[in-house]
Parts: sequence; structure tokens; C-alpha cells
Amino acid sequence: MSSQKLVRCEIRRSGTSGSGSPRFIPLEIFGLWEYLMNTKHDFEVLHPRASLWLDMEDSPEAAYSENQYDRVTEITAFVYSGRDDMFTRACRYFRSEECNELKGIFLSHYQASHSRPQAHVRERQGIWLHREASEAVTA
Repeated sequence: MSSQKLVRCEIRRSGTSGSGSPRFIPLEIFGLWEYLMNTKHDFEVLHPRASLWLDMEDSPEAAYSENQYDRVTEITAFVYSGRDDMFTRACRYFRSEECNELKGIFLSHYQASHSRPQAHVRERQGIWLHREASEAVTA
């Protein structure tokens, strides 16, 4: 069973109120992604919380109750880069119930053209585990 460290957060347009739209971002790029959302796209990033995403290969949801995880789908597009003359991997995570809608938006960035072949796309079902917020311990 493979796993990925993801940050679950919500985004909303800066200056608006109300709840945001959930996003799942790999922990290793979260800082850069958050910066781009704030400065380039004018979104606020709210309530970040890191945890693990587990693929469904070994049925990990059997070990957890329904309120202990979110169903999250991994979408991977293998995209040809003419600059590098090789394929590269672009991977995103979406709440499973929103996956079809958001997958189309994600893949629109990688549409085939005369200089770029069609991207190969792979989907993997998984779960993102809820974790309790930990208290900082002061000595």
C-alpha cells in the first residue's frame, strides 16, 4: 500500500467570507503552492492540516470508521515536455465526489497539440486520514 503526505486546507477568494473549497496538496510543495495561491491567484489558504493519503489497494478504509477519513482520488497525468524531450508526471489530489469536475480543469492544462501528444492519465482511489490537532509542548 502506498501513501503520500498531503495537506488538507480550504481556499477562498481574498476578502470574502464563508467557508472555503477543500484542497489536498502534497506536503513537499505546500509552501510554494500556498504562496502562489496568495500572490498570483488572490486566494486565502485556511485551516491547513497534514496527514496521510493511503491508496485503496489493500482496503485501508476497513480499519477506519467513515468519519475518520475523506475519500480522495489521485489523478496522475504523464505529460510530454518538448523542452526536455521526455515525459514528466503531474499529480493532483481531489475529493472523490468532486473529482470528475476538477479532473477536467486539471487536464485542460495538458491538452494535446501538434507539438504535444495526449497525456496518459491514471486514477487511484484513496483516503485521507483525519488527525487530531496536536498541542505544542513547551518545556
